[in-house]
Amino acid sequence: MNTNFQSINLYSILQLEGIIMSILRLYSNNKAGEKELDDFENIPIAEIYKNYIRFKNNQVQRYSIEDVYNLKKRQIAELLSISYKPDFSMLRHVINNTKEILEKLKYSFIEVRIKTSSKTFIGISAQFGFTIFESGISFDPIFNAPYIPASEIKGILRSCIEDKDKELVEKLFGTENNEGLLMITDAFPISAERNTFLPEIITPHYTSNVKQETEVNPNPVILLAIAPGVTFEFLVYYKDQNLDDKEKEIIKDLIYKMVKEGIGAKTTLGFSQFTVNRILWSVKN
Repeated sequence: MNTNFQSINLYSILQLEGIIMSILRLYSNNKAGEKELDDFENIPIAEIYKNYIRFKNNQVQRYSIEDVYNLKKRQIAELLSISYKPDFSMLRHVINNTKEILEKLKYSFIEVRIKTSSKTFIGISAQFGFTIFESGISFDPIFNAPYIPASEIKGILRSCIEDKDKELVEKLFGTENNEGLLMITDAFPISAERNTFLPEIITPHYTSNVKQETEVNPNPVILLAIAPGVTFEFLVYYKDQNLDDKEKEIIKDLIYKMVKEGIGAKTTLGFSQFTVNRILWSVKN
């Protein structure tokens, strides 16, 4: 079946799926011992999943709650990887409209395009996907697409210069009492070489309960990541008369430094890495 995820709200679907699984696991946790789906035959949710699992595997056997949970995570991650594609045309149109509005308001702006060069985790504490994968992704339910929040971009840019020039930091990024000159939009995907999402398997070996090496019990965890090759675009905008040429060059250097350090989670493990595709300054008429 070829599912068109552009025509449905992916956020709502995954939230609903997560709620259903959470209810089933809650029933399981309230009972003693490891429970199987057949032990909850009077719960409609259990019957739905029992039939679903049997249909997918073309066999009849007993499944524990954790079996169902892990299988569903893998199947959902694979389905999203294969079938999900944002409406890139619509997202590019939104960004272009933003540029036109900024020009009418007499703002100058920098058009920045960055591309993922590794699997990327943005917003791991966000709600989207969290109830299923126990790790979220920043996802806009209106545009039905993942995004990088402007606050995260601005925070990383600020951290790249914070220890060097306090006066310039306050001028560009502001203080608790004053707004800075730089304003930033959220970064949205505008193209992808192949997939938008890919599953990533991480295998933690140690938990808080492990006291010695012989007690280690590796437990693979399936996470949902943004795939390599996805290009995001965002705008940095400001009033032109408030920045000199030296400060504009510093802003450009900060963007490169931010991208070099990585945007998102697990950067020290090689995830959430980007390359710069374009830094284009708007031209005044």
